[in-house]
Amino acid sequence: MTLLMHYMGRGYFQNRHFKAFHQIPIAECDIPKTAVTTPWGLYEYTHLCFGLVNTPQTFTRFMHEVLRGLPFCFVYLDDILCYSENAEEHRSHLRTIFQRLSSYGLKLNISKCVFGVTELIFLGHLITPDGIKPLPDKVQAVLDYKQPETVGSLRKFLGLLNFYRRFLPKAAEQQYLLSEFLKGSKGKKDSKPLNWSSEVITAFQRCKQALANAALLAHPSPSAPLALHVDASDYDIGGALHQVVDSDLQPLAFFSRKLTSSEKSYSAYTRP
Repeated sequence: MTLLMHYMGRGYFQNRHFKAFHQIPIAECDIPKTAVTTPWGLYEYTHLCFGLVNTPQTFTRFMHEVLRGLPFCFVYLDDILCYSENAEEHRSHLRTIFQRLSSYGLKLNISKCVFGVTELIFLGHLITPDGIKPLPDKVQAVLDYKQPETVGSLRKFLGLLNFYRRFLPKAAEQQYLLSEFLKGSKGKKDSKPLNWSSEVITAFQRCKQALANAALLAHPSPSAPLALHVDASDYDIGGALHQVVDSDLQPLAFFSRKLTSSEKSYSAYTRP
């Protein structure tokens, strides 16, 4: 939510990709800790490398230091997202970021950089000036998913679907029959066969269609009033957060989950 608030009213986006970890030197006293045994002897890393426990945290902390005080950009590991209201402001933002990176001796992977676009794929979502929505190819992957034959395969399907769960109103209700198959499951490798009834097959198809019809989630406006709608049934609870813009309800996020066995005995007013 905090990240999305920055996008309100922005028309130009840009995503940069670093040559990342290998640009950060390791303290000389710590280099021996990275030694790798090979048939040709020991090899040590002089710069950060993939696989070290603290590499992501160290690199993230460094990048936040590099871009500190720049409210128009967001850093996620080796990706930088820059957002601007118009082309002129965008050029100014780019210049500022380039100067900052240059002062730290950092290099970009230009083949993975995108500049001056009005729509951008970032962290598995399509960001536009109007809002954020699931990626079409990810939606298509769910639509093309064959009817699972095992519990493990069904778990994978629900994992794909629920990556975009906040776009789906009443997701817990729609997925209830499918999730019942997962009781006592041994995980994604569970090969227990599924016994599909016509009712469950219908629920499976409805879950697919729900993602195909997923709502466009608006960028939150700090000045817009909020409206929260909640509901509870005998099996699940749910809610929808909207903002009111020009008397219009714009969805910001949806939430739902199954009730536990003990929660099902609560009254409608005392359920979580």
